[in-house]
Amino acid sequence: MAGKTRVAKYQADRTNQKLYFCRLSCQAAGSTNDKQLYQAHCETAIFHLYGALLAFTQELGHFYSLNMTAPTLSDIEQALSERTQVSPEIQRLQQLQQQGFIANIERAYERCLYAVPPDTVVDEKPSSDLSAPDLIVNVVTLSNQWLPDEATIREWRNQLLELIEQLRAGMVEF
Repeated sequence: MAGKTRVAKYQADRTNQKLYFCRLSCQAAGSTNDKQLYQAHCETAIFHLYGALLAFTQELGHFYSLNMTAPTLSDIEQALSERTQVSPEIQRLQQLQQQGFIANIERAYERCLYAVPPDTVVDEKPSSDLSAPDLIVNVVTLSNQWLPDEATIREWRNQLLELIEQLRAGMVEF
């Protein structure tokens, strides 16, 4: 395995696959004229982009030989500090998580998971008047101004891909 990295040993397939799915979702969003379908594709792209971030975090856990199924950046940092190790990859990701495109990805992901705050809803019926079909219509027709457009998601994807490639390049086992 001369010249191979630990990352290659542990396969980066899942991270790459999530980035690929994000690209496909952005392409689908860009090729539709239907507002709801566009929103669905953008949300799907965000889910895959966030999934790529999680998959890369798992890659880092494998790289540092940590036995963690679903590690977080802080989990890896803590486990490494117990070994008196420091990860430049974790430090860079945490920096971008505090303020940067990773923070934007995480915010967009959370917004996709949770309902828009009630004060932004216009013409809402009292809850006793809502039936199941009305709920579906209300969810689909709510303003999606909070949702980043596919160009922004593409930019985040490219930034994440570039970052991952840079970090992988530095993760060489000697």
